[in-house]
Amino acid sequence: MVKRIIIHNKMKQNNTVQAGFNFLIIVLVTLTFQVGFISCSPSNSSKDAGTENLILVCGDSKVLLVDYAKSKDSIPEIIWNWDAHLAQDLPEEYRSRKFNSVDDCKAVNNGKQILVSSSSGAIAIVNRHDKKVVFYADVPNAHSIELLPGNKIIAAASTHEKGNKLMMFDIKNPDEVVYSDSLYSAHGVVWDAKRESLFALGYDVLRKYKMENEVKLGLVEEWKIPGISGHDLQMAPDGNKLFITEHTGAWVFDLENKEFSKIDKFPDAENMKSINQNVSGQFVYTVPEESWWTYHVRFHNPSGFLSFPEMRVYKARWFEGN
Repeated sequence: MVKRIIIHNKMKQNNTVQAGFNFLIIVLVTLTFQVGFISCSPSNSSKDAGTENLILVCGDSKVLLVDYAKSKDSIPEIIWNWDAHLAQDLPEEYRSRKFNSVDDCKAVNNGKQILVSSSSGAIAIVNRHDKKVVFYADVPNAHSIELLPGNKIIAAASTHEKGNKLMMFDIKNPDEVVYSDSLYSAHGVVWDAKRESLFALGYDVLRKYKMENEVKLGLVEEWKIPGISGHDLQMAPDGNKLFITEHTGAWVFDLENKEFSKIDKFPDAENMKSINQNVSGQFVYTVPEESWWTYHVRFHNPSGFLSFPEMRVYKARWFEGN
């Protein structure tokens, strides 16, 4: 009888241990599955989350990336920056002189790279993740820059004895201009993928080009702008309109009916250096306060501003959609 009780107790203990062991295995398998599920979830896409709230701001030798949503009052939340003076992969002449007045900055390749142009005489492509300069070239009084199909890049060279033209480069060969076309006071270039066309802004004209081959553009149309001293050129979020600025203010050009009109309820100002709109309809723009620069980036619809007291700001761009 005693022997039976002992055997029964041992069996009971073994069953308890086995049950505990089985429970432990179930827990481990469940945790493993959960961890595996989390790690395999598509948490990262090719475009960073929240980029609709990011703004590129450029001036002096710098490009800043600002998180608009996290900025408080007028104080910008700067989350990334590039300073040409600190770019050791640039030759000394470019590092100390040719990027002293950065005047345009655009995000490309899903935000992985930044296009930079400087009126001091150069253009560049900069990696966002490691700030490496992967392309640079000499462009007199460069005022805008754009990527083209076929590994090409085009720049607007403004008023200069060697400027007043569009200049195209092959990214693999920055020392050679593969194509150029005369355009007085060239200030803006925008590639329209939808229409497979390049739009370029000069002193008093807006032009449309088509690529005739990999190294040549052909002029298709030209329109007189409503004013003089054309300055900024940017595509609207819907891809069917262009925003331009000139001496008296800002305009919108309808690419379907090919007409200029004023921007509804937009606060016009003279010599506006940049204008850009995001998908929600908010504008970011810059207006000079002293000579050609400002210490503030302004917003419309809704309105507001950010202050940059230590920087001579030239242009500002929404990061998303560039």
